[in-house]
Amino acid sequence: MDFSDVVALKIKELMEQQNVTTYKLQDLTGVYSSTITMFLTRQTKTIRLENLLYICEGLGITLSEFFADERFKNAEAKDWLKKKKEK
Repeated sequence: MDFSDVVALKIKELMEQQNVTTYKLQDLTGVYSSTITMFLTRQTKTIRLENLLYICEGLGITLSEFFADERFKNAEAKDWLKKKKEK
């Protein structure tokens, strides 16, 4: 699974567990709900680290707790791997 897909999935799971909508997450983090939605629906594949930090803080976890998920051990940066092979 692509790394950014795992990030989106993890955010969705945390939001569901805490019964938090994108609008509520915007209130908690200051990150626009449109930015959150575009990432979670995969319209964009990137998220700024700063925004992820705000999201983690809004959901009451640290970045290290967020990335402690076992799924990140197998996540790949597919675009990077593809570019590396082209060289």
